[in-house]
Amino acid sequence: MTTGHESEAATRLAEASRVARAELDKQGTPDYDPRAHERAVEFERKAAEALRAERPGTS
Repeated sequence: MTTGHESEAATRLAEASRVARAELDKQGTPDYDPRAHERAVEFERKAAEALRAERPGTS
């Protein structure tokens, strides 16, 4: 579901954000796994860093 101008890094960040949010929404339920949430947040952080590195002039 990428558009012509959307980069692969932006797509990865969007997916990572969705996964992290889904894990957060499980908090307080038997399905919640804090380690899975931590992994999702870390993946989201790395995807955001990759996107920033891809875009010139941003830090």
